[in-house]
Amino acid sequence: MHAKKNIYLAQVYVLHETPMFCTTYFPYAVGDLWAYARQEPAVSDAYELQEFLFLREPIEDALARIKNPFFIGFSCYCWSTEYNKALAQAVKKKFPDCLILFGGHNISPDGKLLEELPYVDFLIHDEGEIPFRSLLLELNKDAPDFAAVPGISYRNGSEIPTNPGAVLPSVEDLPSPYLEGLFDPLVAAHPEIQWSTVWETNRGCPYHCAYCDWGQQNARIRNFTMERLMGEIEWFGANNVEFIWCADANFGIFDRDEELLDAMVASKERMNFPKVFLCQSAKTANERLFRIAHKLTASGLDTLGPNLAMQSLSPKVLQIIGRKNLDHDTIAEWIRRYRKAGYRSHTDLILGLPGETLESFCAGVEKLFALGQHGGIFYFPCSILPNAMMGDPAFREKYGIRTKRVVMKDILVNTLDHGNPILEYFDMVTETAAMPRDDWMTANHFMFLTGGAHGFGAMRLIAMFLHTEQISPYAAFYMRLLEFCQENPDMLIGETITRIKNYFRSVQEDDPELLTIEGFSFGRMTELQYFFSCAALEPDRFYSDISIFLRQFDLDPHLFGQLLRYQRESILLPGAEEKTLEFDYDFAAYFDAIYDGTPIPLKKETTRLHFSFSYDLSTLEKYFDIIVRLGRMSDNAFYQVEHVPPEE
Repeated sequence: MHAKKNIYLAQVYVLHETPMFCTTYFPYAVGDLWAYARQEPAVSDAYELQEFLFLREPIEDALARIKNPFFIGFSCYCWSTEYNKALAQAVKKKFPDCLILFGGHNISPDGKLLEELPYVDFLIHDEGEIPFRSLLLELNKDAPDFAAVPGISYRNGSEIPTNPGAVLPSVEDLPSPYLEGLFDPLVAAHPEIQWSTVWETNRGCPYHCAYCDWGQQNARIRNFTMERLMGEIEWFGANNVEFIWCADANFGIFDRDEELLDAMVASKERMNFPKVFLCQSAKTANERLFRIAHKLTASGLDTLGPNLAMQSLSPKVLQIIGRKNLDHDTIAEWIRRYRKAGYRSHTDLILGLPGETLESFCAGVEKLFALGQHGGIFYFPCSILPNAMMGDPAFREKYGIRTKRVVMKDILVNTLDHGNPILEYFDMVTETAAMPRDDWMTANHFMFLTGGAHGFGAMRLIAMFLHTEQISPYAAFYMRLLEFCQENPDMLIGETITRIKNYFRSVQEDDPELLTIEGFSFGRMTELQYFFSCAALEPDRFYSDISIFLRQFDLDPHLFGQLLRYQRESILLPGAEEKTLEFDYDFAAYFDAIYDGTPIPLKKETTRLHFSFSYDLSTLEKYFDIIVRLGRMSDNAFYQVEHVPPEE
């Protein structure tokens, strides 16, 4: 009897460590491949899975554990491809006969990568279950015929053929790596990790957005069985899985999704796990999605709220990318409805889409503010995915799309914190025919400023007042503020924007640095967090700068002073305490009416207000964790404000 051949499967991710938690992801994709392949007796008889490689550990540490490998498969996405290349090259050098397979979303639909990487032997394209099993079966033959393996690229002498893909498998036939026990050894071996994982209840997307590969690869939605999914929910709870990222393109599109969520909520109530469940909502608004939002929020599983995704508000852009949004009145109605019910919603915008101009992007941000989406705009850079329509060279040429290979910030942080020199990259759109590079840079600076000043809230109320009173529309207000920052580099707000711009430039120039505040142990921050943190740590300087900036709007001096005071007093700053204050205007009623979509005149009357909060902000570390790290995702930076009777 022949000894089994050793195989290893790699799907690596960073180990996120803070004083409060330590987490990383289960290697779900490669676990799924092995769970399916090993059902075939010829595979399980011939091969022995030695280990899942799941951490971005030093290459020498991973290499030291690999013993006599016959085959190693790597799952490649933008956060792991460069690491995979380094490890694969090291494996090939130490074990020249070991066969190397690359697959995953970061693998383009052709075989060109094999020309670039001589140490890689095979590529898998699209869904991998059938090609992976077929390849293992073929490799176990005395004379393997790789032309018989669907959906792969391979070397054949001087040629690199790419075989047609397989008929997509019925997902009902796919065993669960969780329920098969494939990850049980990882749980037992790493009690220090609070595990995160990817969970899919279906595959496919009926939409065909040009920037996304979900609908391009597979438009038909295929559902996993309820028996499997209910079993996985039980497994997550029993194994203390903290964070679940649902990989469905449209969670809530089916009636059964609500039933699955009910089971998730019940698991949390019964076993205290999972703690967090995040998903991409179905691209619509209906009562089922409202109930799902209620259950996610009430259970504490989700603090982001439902995603009323737009990506762009430009009709021209939407036509180019093949997307249709909900109409603006419907978006405004649902933002208000969620808010009145006590839930926040959020909206995604992508910067750099084809057809978008600087003016249309800023106008889109302004429109979302006007629709009531003040604290929930999530900005994303437009990136090129190899299997998306925008990855097609002809499409890129048609719309003048130019890209820059840019360091991934999350991986950058882990790299610099842990001494791992391997950086990861993605292709970020930095110019289109409609948005030249200088305009693209300005749009990014506008995004950082509005995200930090409006999204977090440090200037939101002032901007809402000026827009509502038709003194300055949102976009013009923040563009003027950006110019003010550039003209006053010695002011705190000017220093802050300059540092953010320099950091953003350093990431693009492959000379990255961490965005931190000297003297504070907050660790790295995003541009938006950094802006708000600078304002919160030096509020006297910040609001003094804002006072100077606001003089150009020629406001009534008394109203101006009261408005600026109310803005500052509404924001939770380090050392925050509950307080009761008196104002000469009823700002609380005024701004509540704007949020509700029914503006009212600002009433000049003596108003007594109580400012309270429910968080533990007793230390600066807790303040940063709750207000800064989570603040933009949950509007945590604002006091709760209530009217109180005047003193006798």
